[in-house]
Amino acid sequence: MISAGESSGEIHGAALMEAARARGLDWSFYGLGGDRMAAAGARLLAHVRETAVMGLTEVLTSAGRILAIRRSLRRSLERERPSALVLIDAPDFNFNLARAATALGIPVIYYICPQVWAWRPGRLKFLAAHTRRRAVLFEFEKKFYEERGVSADWVGHPILDELPSPAPRDILKNSLGFDPARRLLALLPGSRRQVAERLAPVFFETAAILLEHDQNLELALPRADTLAGETLGRLVAQAPALVQQRLRIFTQKSHQILGAADLALVASGTASVEATFLSVPQVVAYQASPLSFWLARRLVTVPYVTIANLVAGREVAPEFLQERATAANLAGAAWPLLAGGLARARMVDDLGQVRRQLGEPGASGRVLDILAEELAAGGGQL
Repeated sequence: MISAGESSGEIHGAALMEAARARGLDWSFYGLGGDRMAAAGARLLAHVRETAVMGLTEVLTSAGRILAIRRSLRRSLERERPSALVLIDAPDFNFNLARAATALGIPVIYYICPQVWAWRPGRLKFLAAHTRRRAVLFEFEKKFYEERGVSADWVGHPILDELPSPAPRDILKNSLGFDPARRLLALLPGSRRQVAERLAPVFFETAAILLEHDQNLELALPRADTLAGETLGRLVAQAPALVQQRLRIFTQKSHQILGAADLALVASGTASVEATFLSVPQVVAYQASPLSFWLARRLVTVPYVTIANLVAGREVAPEFLQERATAANLAGAAWPLLAGGLARARMVDDLGQVRRQLGEPGASGRVLDILAEELAAGGGQL
């Protein structure tokens, strides 16, 4: 069974399944995922669009639906007794499944472990008790775990396998139907409805300001599977008129759009990581409910939320959180990067240096190796 609680996690779940098929492994997968996992052959018990929420108040409003899905997955664990349970991120959802699987004697492999190095380090105790193996994305994570007496496997970041081979920006613009002679701004306001509803209006207002600087600016927005079309349509309908005219919306083309973009406005999260791997200049924003943000500020122990900044130990990509995430602030940081010159060149170089610290491709294969080792140790097979 695989449980991937959000859009980015189900992409990594699909990549894991595809890697298994490429090795000729006759393994079957089912559980919580999305369109990509279904296309890769997974039997879905629930779709990630039903669970992709973040923040205390946001989760509370969706609690009934989420709890029902989790109960369904627990019943499936009891009924079908899979040879292993692979959990991908989403600890608030997945920890309950880990506890249930451990009680049933089902080995649990946690892929993309919760960021205990950033907040809630007490979760390490739970991970040690209820997971057989812990696959982490960054080398500094492995060190953090082991310094506290918990083993971890550094597998690298799956985005390295999932991103297409870099192509020249002009070619990518052409392939998407954009004029290579014009600047392209990518807008990625998040895959969760609550985040997108907060950030999309800010990003649209930012784009309107940037259009005052460059009247030929092109705009692209890749819609995540977990963000309903009607939600995005409603948000676009409220955008400034010129933004509505210029904006083109794509489905499942985030990698191509990021590669083609001269600059990206991104919600903190997977899109920012993807932009970092592609060395795309970015301005990062995040907004949560006031209560969720108040709690997070008291729990988070790191100075940044953006991976590029955390790895570099300084602000490589400008990040604006909560009340600082205004169109004026974002546009002020974005225009020097969009216009070119020293600021842009410095960020591209800094992102390249961060990228070189993040490991090599092959994360899915390494997780498969971990699965195979655990199954062999238990005398089981998928």
